[in-house]
Amino acid sequence: MSAIIRKYRPEDWPELQDIILNAENFGPSFVQYEKLRIDVFAQNPEFGTVLVAEDPGSHEVVGFAAVQYGWRALVIESIVVHHKHLRKGIGRELIEHIKKMVAEHPSADVLRVDTGDFMDYAQRFYESCGFKEGGRVSHYLSWHNDQIVYVFRLKRR
Repeated sequence: MSAIIRKYRPEDWPELQDIILNAENFGPSFVQYEKLRIDVFAQNPEFGTVLVAEDPGSHEVVGFAAVQYGWRALVIESIVVHHKHLRKGIGRELIEHIKKMVAEHPSADVLRVDTGDFMDYAQRFYESCGFKEGGRVSHYLSWHNDQIVYVFRLKRR
């Protein structure tokens, strides 16, 4: 599938909420947190952006990514694809779009994302998109798991 990648609009929220609620490793508490982040980025575009992947035929929202703008890095805060559309290249399309954003960002050298050490599929995905492990943070989200930080360097200084 080749998706249309575009900026989030408030009317997209019900579809994003459905995507989050049906995704593995997320749920109602993440919905509230993600809604807050999306609202902040929508109201303060200098802080970040939310991109949606839309099916070009049905116009259904099939995935999204929230990207925070940092001083030297863009950080993928979340990237989620609807469970019915996994392994169709949508996540990769979102990542490639974000890589282009980083290349155009005035001060960013790096694209960064992190994931739990128990999320093997996410680790394989990021590595297949060219990310390298940059470090680990022990007990970051829970006492029993580490968070793996992945980086993709775009520019050389």
